[in-house]
Amino acid sequence: MFYTYSCIKCNYKSNHYNDIKRHVIKKKTCLKNLESFKYSDDQILVLTLLSNKDKTNIENEIQHLKKSNYINKNKADLIKIIDTIEKQRLKKCLYCEKEFQKINDLRKHILLNCFYNELQKNYEENDKNVQINTKDISIIGDDNIINNHCTTNNTTNIYNIEFKNPVPFDGLWDISKIDAIYKERLIFSNFMYTKLLEEILKNEINLNVIIDKDNDSGVVYKNDIEKYIQMRSKDIVDNTMQKLKNHLIDINNDAKSESLIECINFSKKIIEEKHENYNNNKIIQDSVKNIISTIFDSKKSDALDISININNEDKFIKNIEKGF
Repeated sequence: MFYTYSCIKCNYKSNHYNDIKRHVIKKKTCLKNLESFKYSDDQILVLTLLSNKDKTNIENEIQHLKKSNYINKNKADLIKIIDTIEKQRLKKCLYCEKEFQKINDLRKHILLNCFYNELQKNYEENDKNVQINTKDISIIGDDNIINNHCTTNNTTNIYNIEFKNPVPFDGLWDISKIDAIYKERLIFSNFMYTKLLEEILKNEINLNVIIDKDNDSGVVYKNDIEKYIQMRSKDIVDNTMQKLKNHLIDINNDAKSESLIECINFSKKIIEEKHENYNNNKIIQDSVKNIISTIFDSKKSDALDISININNEDKFIKNIEKGF
């Protein structure tokens, strides 16, 4: 069945504009699917409000919104303008006064051009990129978030594909490449959880999370069959904290220094206390969620590249099965 409107983020579909309007303005936003991560928030909103017919061959027309969030921040005003156009049957742009033969053409014009241009005039000078300062919290935090982007090779040899999928998110990460001495130092660090996560994410095979900080959600690599699934940020962070604790306990149990046995035992107690405090303190949970999300966000570009490679590999295999 062909639907008139569809949400770019979650694939919600409807034949009625009012349904899609209610969908985009509701307080609890829908979760991003993997495909939507290639679009900015403005592109997602505009594409969702456009009819599916108007989405055809539109990629070039939304390129100016690639790094923009102006429209999404002012979507309530945008909706009011579109409602006014519909109710008053307007065919003349409120901003540039250009006239159109069809109401739908004016709506498309407003969505793609004039509303954004007007916002850009008003806000461009004041709209600066703000870097979140993740302050240290003594129980588990870290004020030194490493933004270390691994180089991803996007070249695919169609005759000999050698590509490893990420480890499934529900399982533990691969920490085999982390130096043994560094591991032992970690368990004596006040920032053991965040430092371990940063070190883990240096290994591409562990990049199984694509976080969406603005919408408090993300996608994770589930397994080789289901591929990527959507999750709320809190669930991602809860799972991450549990896995970090498990890794830290394993590292602690493997520590060999007999002369430091008392320190090792104390370290194990601290590992467990930090995780318990996280589970029981809402303030700590909020702070940790911001820190962990920031660490994942610093690797989002690399994690997205991996998801694209997986998608391309799947398409390639299907083409082979079809005989091209």
